[in-house]
Amino acid sequence: MIKKFFISVLFLFMSFTYGNATELNEQLLYNGSIENAYNQNDLPVLPGNWKVFDLEKSGSVPSGNFYVYATLVPEEVGPTDNSFNFDGINFAILGSKSEETAYRKSFYACDAGWITDANITTSNINSRGSGNFEETCSVIGEINSFYTFFFTDCNEICVEVNFALHNQNYNISENDFATLSDQIFAAIRNTVNGKGSDDFTKILSNYKS
Repeated sequence: MIKKFFISVLFLFMSFTYGNATELNEQLLYNGSIENAYNQNDLPVLPGNWKVFDLEKSGSVPSGNFYVYATLVPEEVGPTDNSFNFDGINFAILGSKSEETAYRKSFYACDAGWITDANITTSNINSRGSGNFEETCSVIGEINSFYTFFFTDCNEICVEVNFALHNQNYNISENDFATLSDQIFAAIRNTVNGKGSDDFTKILSNYKS
Protein backbone atom coordinates (compact mmCIF):
# COMPACT_ATOMS: atom_id res chain seq x y z
CA MET A 1 0.00 0.00 0.00
CA ILE A 2 2.80 2.41 0.94
CA LYS A 3 4.69 1.51 -2.23
CA LYS A 4 1.61 2.24 -4.35
CA PHE A 5 1.18 5.53 -2.53
CA PHE A 6 4.74 6.67 -3.26
CA ILE A 7 4.45 5.58 -6.89
CA SER A 8 1.24 7.60 -7.20
CA VAL A 9 2.88 10.65 -5.61
CA LEU A 10 5.90 10.32 -7.91
CA PHE A 11 3.65 10.08 -10.98
CA LEU A 12 1.70 13.12 -9.82
CA PHE A 13 4.92 15.08 -9.28
CA MET A 14 6.24 14.14 -12.72
CA SER A 15 2.93 15.13 -14.31
CA PHE A 16 2.97 18.45 -12.47
CA THR A 17 6.58 19.14 -13.47
CA TYR A 18 5.92 18.44 -17.13
CA GLY A 19 2.63 20.33 -16.94
CA ASN A 20 4.62 23.46 -16.09
CA ALA A 21 6.74 23.11 -19.21
CA THR A 22 6.10 25.33 -22.21
CA GLU A 23 5.34 23.63 -25.51
CA LEU A 24 5.46 25.98 -28.47
CA ASN A 25 2.01 26.73 -29.80
CA GLU A 26 1.02 28.32 -33.12
CA GLN A 27 -1.81 30.17 -31.38
CA LEU A 28 0.38 32.05 -28.89
CA LEU A 29 2.70 35.04 -29.00
CA TYR A 30 6.08 35.01 -27.26
CA ASN A 31 8.28 37.80 -25.95
CA GLY A 32 11.24 38.21 -23.59
CA SER A 33 11.95 34.50 -23.17
CA ILE A 34 10.21 31.14 -23.37
CA GLU A 35 10.53 29.63 -19.92
CA ASN A 36 11.10 25.91 -19.34
CA ALA A 37 10.65 25.04 -23.01
CA TYR A 38 9.79 21.35 -23.27
CA ASN A 39 10.93 20.98 -19.67
CA GLN A 40 14.55 21.55 -20.71
CA ASN A 41 15.78 25.16 -20.90
CA ASP A 42 14.66 28.75 -21.18
CA LEU A 43 14.91 30.13 -24.71
CA PRO A 44 15.66 33.78 -25.56
CA VAL A 45 13.45 35.84 -27.85
CA LEU A 46 14.38 38.96 -29.80
CA PRO A 47 12.51 42.25 -29.10
CA GLY A 48 8.80 42.35 -29.90
CA ASN A 49 6.10 39.71 -30.13
CA TRP A 50 6.86 36.48 -31.97
CA LYS A 51 4.73 33.67 -33.33
CA VAL A 52 5.45 30.15 -34.50
CA PHE A 53 5.81 29.98 -38.28
CA ASP A 54 6.92 26.36 -38.59
CA LEU A 55 7.12 23.57 -36.02
CA GLU A 56 8.40 20.02 -36.24
CA LYS A 57 8.26 17.75 -33.21
CA SER A 58 8.83 14.03 -32.86
CA GLY A 59 8.84 11.62 -29.94
CA SER A 60 7.95 11.85 -26.28
CA VAL A 61 9.45 14.61 -24.17
CA PRO A 62 9.19 12.72 -20.83
CA SER A 63 11.04 9.74 -22.34
CA GLY A 64 13.91 11.91 -23.62
CA ASN A 65 13.53 10.41 -27.09
CA PHE A 66 12.32 13.57 -28.83
CA TYR A 67 13.36 16.51 -30.93
CA VAL A 68 11.79 19.88 -31.68
CA TYR A 69 12.65 22.28 -34.51
CA ALA A 70 10.85 25.62 -34.61
CA THR A 71 10.90 28.80 -36.68
CA LEU A 72 9.43 32.00 -35.22
CA VAL A 73 8.60 35.22 -37.06
CA PRO A 74 7.45 38.67 -35.86
CA GLU A 75 3.78 39.08 -35.04
CA GLU A 76 3.23 41.42 -38.00
CA VAL A 77 4.16 38.82 -40.61
CA GLY A 78 0.98 38.06 -42.54
CA PRO A 79 -0.12 34.94 -44.40
CA THR A 80 0.91 36.37 -47.77
CA ASP A 81 4.21 37.87 -46.60
CA ASN A 82 7.58 36.37 -47.43
CA SER A 83 9.17 35.52 -44.07
CA PHE A 84 12.64 36.10 -45.56
CA ASN A 85 11.89 39.82 -45.56
CA PHE A 86 11.75 39.87 -41.74
CA ASP A 87 13.92 39.04 -38.75
CA GLY A 88 13.73 35.38 -37.76
CA ILE A 89 14.40 32.97 -34.91
CA ASN A 90 15.14 29.27 -35.15
CA PHE A 91 15.22 26.89 -32.19
CA ALA A 92 16.22 23.24 -31.89
CA ILE A 93 15.82 21.16 -28.74
CA LEU A 94 17.12 17.61 -29.00
CA GLY A 95 16.31 15.18 -26.18
CA SER A 96 18.87 13.09 -24.33
CA LYS A 97 17.87 9.81 -26.00
CA SER A 98 17.18 11.05 -29.52
CA GLU A 99 19.14 9.86 -32.55
CA GLU A 100 19.09 13.48 -33.67
CA THR A 101 21.10 14.38 -30.56
CA ALA A 102 23.71 11.70 -31.14
CA TYR A 103 24.09 12.88 -34.74
CA ARG A 104 24.28 16.55 -33.74
CA LYS A 105 27.09 15.79 -31.29
CA SER A 106 29.16 14.36 -34.15
CA PHE A 107 29.89 17.68 -35.90
CA TYR A 108 30.28 21.43 -35.40
CA ALA A 109 27.91 23.55 -37.44
CA CYS A 110 30.31 26.48 -37.17
CA ASP A 111 32.81 24.54 -39.28
CA ALA A 112 30.34 24.30 -42.15
CA GLY A 113 30.63 26.17 -45.44
CA TRP A 114 27.92 28.71 -44.61
CA ILE A 115 30.35 30.38 -42.20
CA THR A 116 33.79 29.38 -43.48
CA ASP A 117 33.00 30.78 -46.94
CA ALA A 118 31.96 34.19 -45.62
CA ASN A 119 34.39 37.10 -45.32
CA ILE A 120 32.99 38.67 -42.13
CA THR A 121 32.56 36.09 -39.39
CA THR A 122 33.12 35.26 -35.75
CA SER A 123 33.55 31.71 -34.52
CA ASN A 124 34.33 29.98 -31.24
CA ILE A 125 34.11 26.29 -30.39
CA ASN A 126 34.56 25.34 -26.75
CA SER A 127 34.95 21.57 -26.50
CA ARG A 128 34.33 20.12 -23.05
CA GLY A 129 34.84 16.51 -24.10
CA SER A 130 33.44 14.11 -26.68
CA GLY A 131 29.97 15.30 -27.69
CA ASN A 132 30.02 18.00 -25.00
CA PHE A 133 30.63 21.48 -26.38
CA GLU A 134 29.43 25.02 -26.93
CA GLU A 135 29.83 26.66 -30.32
CA THR A 136 29.03 30.17 -31.44
CA CYS A 137 29.42 31.78 -34.83
CA SER A 138 28.05 34.80 -36.62
CA VAL A 139 28.09 36.00 -40.20
CA ILE A 140 27.39 39.15 -42.15
CA GLY A 141 25.57 37.64 -45.10
CA GLU A 142 27.05 38.12 -48.54
CA ILE A 143 24.47 36.21 -50.57
CA ASN A 144 21.52 36.49 -48.18
CA SER A 145 20.41 39.73 -46.54
CA PHE A 146 20.87 38.78 -42.88
CA TYR A 147 23.19 39.17 -39.96
CA THR A 148 23.16 35.63 -38.54
CA PHE A 149 24.00 34.64 -34.96
CA PHE A 150 24.21 30.92 -34.22
CA PHE A 151 24.55 29.37 -30.73
CA THR A 152 24.67 25.68 -29.81
CA ASP A 153 25.10 23.99 -26.45
CA CYS A 154 25.42 20.21 -26.40
CA ASN A 155 25.76 18.21 -23.21
CA GLU A 156 23.13 15.68 -22.17
CA ILE A 157 20.80 17.41 -24.62
CA CYS A 158 21.49 19.83 -27.47
CA VAL A 159 19.95 23.29 -27.73
CA GLU A 160 20.36 25.56 -30.75
CA VAL A 161 19.39 29.23 -31.04
CA ASN A 162 19.70 31.01 -34.37
CA PHE A 163 18.91 34.72 -34.69
CA ALA A 164 18.64 36.21 -38.18
CA LEU A 165 18.49 40.01 -38.31
CA HIS A 166 17.40 41.41 -41.66
CA ASN A 167 19.89 44.04 -42.78
CA GLN A 168 17.11 46.46 -43.81
CA ASN A 169 16.29 46.85 -40.09
CA TYR A 170 19.83 47.34 -38.76
CA ASN A 171 23.04 49.21 -39.48
CA ILE A 172 25.87 47.03 -38.17
CA SER A 173 29.37 47.86 -39.34
CA GLU A 174 32.14 45.33 -39.78
CA ASN A 175 34.03 47.01 -36.94
CA ASP A 176 31.11 46.60 -34.54
CA PHE A 177 30.15 43.08 -35.56
CA ALA A 178 32.46 41.09 -33.26
CA THR A 179 31.52 43.15 -30.19
CA LEU A 180 27.81 42.87 -30.92
CA SER A 181 28.16 39.14 -31.51
CA ASP A 182 29.81 38.69 -28.10
CA GLN A 183 26.95 40.60 -26.44
CA ILE A 184 24.28 38.57 -28.22
CA PHE A 185 25.94 35.24 -27.45
CA ALA A 186 26.42 36.18 -23.79
CA ALA A 187 22.72 37.05 -23.56
CA ILE A 188 21.67 33.80 -25.24
CA ARG A 189 24.00 31.82 -22.97
CA ASN A 190 22.59 33.46 -19.83
CA THR A 191 19.04 32.60 -20.83
CA VAL A 192 19.74 29.01 -21.89
CA ASN A 193 21.74 28.39 -18.69
CA GLY A 194 18.97 29.76 -16.48
CA LYS A 195 20.82 32.91 -15.40
CA GLY A 196 18.06 35.27 -16.47
CA SER A 197 16.90 36.85 -19.70
CA ASP A 198 18.96 39.77 -21.01
CA ASP A 199 17.34 42.76 -22.72
CA PHE A 200 17.99 42.39 -26.44
CA THR A 201 16.21 45.70 -27.02
CA LYS A 202 19.03 47.44 -25.14
CA ILE A 203 21.72 45.43 -26.94
CA LEU A 204 20.34 46.19 -30.41
CA SER A 205 19.11 49.75 -29.84
CA ASN A 206 22.27 51.38 -31.19
CA TYR A 207 22.07 49.39 -34.43
CA LYS A 208 18.45 49.95 -35.49
CA SER A 209 18.05 51.58 -38.87
